[in-house]
Amino acid sequence: MKRFLLYSALALATLPAFSQGNGPWRGKKAAVVLTYDDAIDQHLDNALPLIDSLGLKATFYVSGFSNSMQKRLNAWKAVATKGHELGNHTMYHPCIGNTPGRSWVKPDYDLSKYTVQRIVDETRATNLLLQSMDGKTRRTFAFPCSDTHIGDSAYIQPMQGDFVAARAVRNQMHRIGEVALYDVDCFMVNNHTAEQMIAWVKEAVEKNALLVILFHGVGGGNSLDVALPEHRRFLQYLKGAENDLWIAPMVEVADFVRGYQQREAVNKATQADYNKMLAQLGIQATRRGPSGNPQAPDAANSDEAKATTYTSIPDALVLKNGKKVTSTNDWWRKRRPEIVADFDREIYGRVPANIPGVKWEVISVKDTSYGSIAAVEKQLLGHVDNSMYPQIKVDIQLTLTTPKSATKAVPVVMEYGFVWPPGFRPPAPPAGTTPPKSWQEQVLERGLAAALLIPTSYQADHGAGLTEGIIGLVNKGQPRKPDDWGTLRAWAWGASRAIDYFESDPAIDAKQVAIEGLSRYGKAALVAMAYEPRIKIGFIGSSGAGGAKILRRTFGEQVENLASSAEYHWFAGNFIKYAGPLTPNDLPVDAHELIALCAPRPVFISSGSPQVEGNWIDAKGMFLGGVHAGPVYRLLGKKDLGTAAFPAQETNLATGDIAFRQHSGGHTTGPNWPYFLDFASRYFK
Repeated sequence: MKRFLLYSALALATLPAFSQGNGPWRGKKAAVVLTYDDAIDQHLDNALPLIDSLGLKATFYVSGFSNSMQKRLNAWKAVATKGHELGNHTMYHPCIGNTPGRSWVKPDYDLSKYTVQRIVDETRATNLLLQSMDGKTRRTFAFPCSDTHIGDSAYIQPMQGDFVAARAVRNQMHRIGEVALYDVDCFMVNNHTAEQMIAWVKEAVEKNALLVILFHGVGGGNSLDVALPEHRRFLQYLKGAENDLWIAPMVEVADFVRGYQQREAVNKATQADYNKMLAQLGIQATRRGPSGNPQAPDAANSDEAKATTYTSIPDALVLKNGKKVTSTNDWWRKRRPEIVADFDREIYGRVPANIPGVKWEVISVKDTSYGSIAAVEKQLLGHVDNSMYPQIKVDIQLTLTTPKSATKAVPVVMEYGFVWPPGFRPPAPPAGTTPPKSWQEQVLERGLAAALLIPTSYQADHGAGLTEGIIGLVNKGQPRKPDDWGTLRAWAWGASRAIDYFESDPAIDAKQVAIEGLSRYGKAALVAMAYEPRIKIGFIGSSGAGGAKILRRTFGEQVENLASSAEYHWFAGNFIKYAGPLTPNDLPVDAHELIALCAPRPVFISSGSPQVEGNWIDAKGMFLGGVHAGPVYRLLGKKDLGTAAFPAQETNLATGDIAFRQHSGGHTTGPNWPYFLDFASRYFK
């Protein structure tokens, strides 16, 4: 796309003297949305060529029955293909006619004579028209003539589910936390000069605000006009000020605002819940954890020489009375229950006895494929019985994919899956490289089933969610007690309910279930395997502190980080004590004993490279978790890692029933999938 390389003297002379910093708008100091109302020819002929030549993106609020739409429909379709938003401005542009200066309003389209249902129906019909043009179902709305009510009724209310946001007109701008998404203010251009419009932008930069600008005529087409030279000079100014401005269509900015406001509401509710737990524990304050930024003054330690600040760790084979465990019977009947009780009380929390049942529903079944592997995909929902507290509804989302060629029940590999935010795109592979196979394709080509479990569908990943989801349902919307279960145990509970479904599905061999998770879901996968005996094998990816890493190590993420308001919800409230007044050395158990609870079943511990993934997850700390779990595996007749020496990167330690491999990539299990599947093939029948 052609871009202007030279800007007018005005644009260059008036560029704001700001450097790009950590502003609230995707790193910029202000957001600017260009909007063009009514779908007139001048937008296509005058505005669009300039916008495109500068590489800017705008929102065009389209009235579906405008003259230009009737005559130049294909040209309007092309607008969307260039990255602009086609916003909804109703079908017939009805306005309230019984106000001064509105004599031009046709009686048939006098909004004051409409019913709410009529404007809703016409607006939704316009959405269908726009969808047929651009294929999109998400867009924003602009009130015609800025008329937001019919009588006393705000007609946008029944349509909030149809739109991401709605734009009004009040010549105001707001900071990101103050934007009302269904009443977004804007500045309307009415024969303004470039200098006047630039002044709005400077004010937005000063206030870190959202500035929405409304154009009607552009070099004609409406008495609310902007002269072409002024329009050009203003847009050139915007282009030159992009270091400080995020310029995007309304739908993108509204999505960003919504995400920010939701996060702020969650953070506020999370802090309130955290403070309540501190009060229950009688704790005034906790120690601050180190920073995950290696360049920060308080960066987490990454020097191995400073990592071992502890003198001992709990012995998995010594009873609390000091006696050695020398038999499998003592392990199963005495020592293992002691360890479970400590984890329940102090770290992960107790699962309540009154958890309601789950009824599984098959939502859809369809043929699909991964690479060259034909498969059958089932979408399932596990409906949790909420009769005990109907105010909270909980459903477990599960996808199950089986090889279409299977002639008998097959083992299943279940992954805890992330749900990425709208618009997220994973990084593309380096140019000239072949994209790696997905984990599902690798699983299916070995004749196994692949299951994707969404943990956040039944328990949110923040403290504000502790009064919702399965934890909130069982507690009837009340805050937790200090030994109540945390999110990791709740996510593990969901894996158990998925296995309940597998036991009912003839396509699945439910006695051969593997579980995989990465990062926080790596922690959850390890917790699930420790507590759920039906899981046959675990693939534990970069689980770090709270997972396979020895918590006592002073390296990477620390207990103080886990016990902060950002992550405390993963654990029992009691765990916070170990960030003040107690220390990690006071913990009655550590990560090696969590791995030991999986024995004698096989566990594959995965890590990335410190150069790419970083040191936050502490690869060696996870390796040592496996090392110190070894005595329990040996007691139960299984093989340990075979060494206590930390191996070189890319070394596959997989000859025993505990395996470890540190690949050369980042925060992913991707490079280790083939090694895990080879490892698992020894156990799957």
